[in-house]
Amino acid sequence: MTEINRKKQKKFTVIITMTILIIILLSSLNLYATYYNTRKTIELTIANQGMLTAQTVLNHFDVHIFEEYLKDEGSSQKLQMLDYELSDAKNYSDAKYAYILKANEENQLQLIVDGLRPEDSGENNGDCCILSNELKKVFVENKPFFTRIENNSSGTNVTAGVPIVGSNKEIIGSLVVNESVATVDKITDEVMKSSIPFFVFSGLFVLFSFGIFLLFQLWLRRDVKVEVGETEETYQVEFHSMLQTMRSIRHDFINHIQVIQGLLKIGREDRAVEYVNSLTNEVESIELPIKVKNPALLILLQSKWVRAQNDKVDMHLLVDDHHFQKIKSIDLIKILSNLIDNAFDATLLLLESERFINIEVKFTQAMYLFKVENIGPTIPEELKDKIFNVGFSTKEERRGVPRGDGLSIVKEVVNRYRGEIDVQSNKNSTTFIVKIPVKS
Repeated sequence: MTEINRKKQKKFTVIITMTILIIILLSSLNLYATYYNTRKTIELTIANQGMLTAQTVLNHFDVHIFEEYLKDEGSSQKLQMLDYELSDAKNYSDAKYAYILKANEENQLQLIVDGLRPEDSGENNGDCCILSNELKKVFVENKPFFTRIENNSSGTNVTAGVPIVGSNKEIIGSLVVNESVATVDKITDEVMKSSIPFFVFSGLFVLFSFGIFLLFQLWLRRDVKVEVGETEETYQVEFHSMLQTMRSIRHDFINHIQVIQGLLKIGREDRAVEYVNSLTNEVESIELPIKVKNPALLILLQSKWVRAQNDKVDMHLLVDDHHFQKIKSIDLIKILSNLIDNAFDATLLLLESERFINIEVKFTQAMYLFKVENIGPTIPEELKDKIFNVGFSTKEERRGVPRGDGLSIVKEVVNRYRGEIDVQSNKNSTTFIVKIPVKS
């Protein structure tokens, strides 16, 4: 494994590890948020229930008795009647404690009556909590309210209250009830226990999704690796061809320079100028004579054109003014490079004067048409189907390397695009025609 591959593998491992940690963190946060929201929802539900309970107590409470007491607050008899009335009204509900609060003229919170009869004096509803700072902060006499109160002696309570409306439609106080938060904890635990299957399902779903993501990444990496490998292999062939051409040009260039130097040394400047002019014409001849919009196709045809000039092959090019973007560049190169290389192999068997290759790359609204024609040996009719088989070739091995994969690669690409490939061969020429449907 190369250093680059090791770095890629290390980077991939770090990404996967970080992804797992992020998923665990987000799952934990989601679990905590679910628990917190469930608990707050239950507390809010109990608070609303508390207000309904307070309203129920108020509905069975004789407000007239409270109004009579307010007219004579010093009367112990009226206070006792108010206590009994509130106690009786509380019995119509599930309230643990019920009491009446009122804001005095200094806007100070004041406990009027706690609804406990003398025989219940052994009970303690936690007066220390009734007038706690938490309650003072949220207490509103003219509308319903609720709060959660923490106290060391009485524990935790959810307190809710509703306004008491007098006979003259004025607010004369608030009827308040307490509900132990132990009920909240109990309900929360029950809800959380019943939600365990949901959390398990959510966790498994997250793991399953991550597994699918991981498998997709591995498949994508493998697919990209294969495609990059094929691309590299295809372009390396063209690169080596261009490199060979550059070496040939370099060798010729050195020879040309030596000739020019020699002519100048002997004083034949006129012959030197004539020689330079001939070189200019030769350089212009290796430049591709047409404009090609597709970059990959341009490089391929330039390479093949230079080869044709070096190998004394009469090459004709006809390329439509189109980008050919409906087919991947790698697939376009696979088709044309293999067909053109086969054409070179065939026509180079002939004399220089007979060597000929014609290349057409056309576009219509329905398809791409690729045509490669060469003069060379005829392909027998019985071999026209076999030449597309992997490893089959009528050519000899080159330096011990088996040949015959080019046309099978072309066939595989054409099939992938649901195209067609046709072979026409006679004593005059051999033509390969490829048709690739163009989807809108």
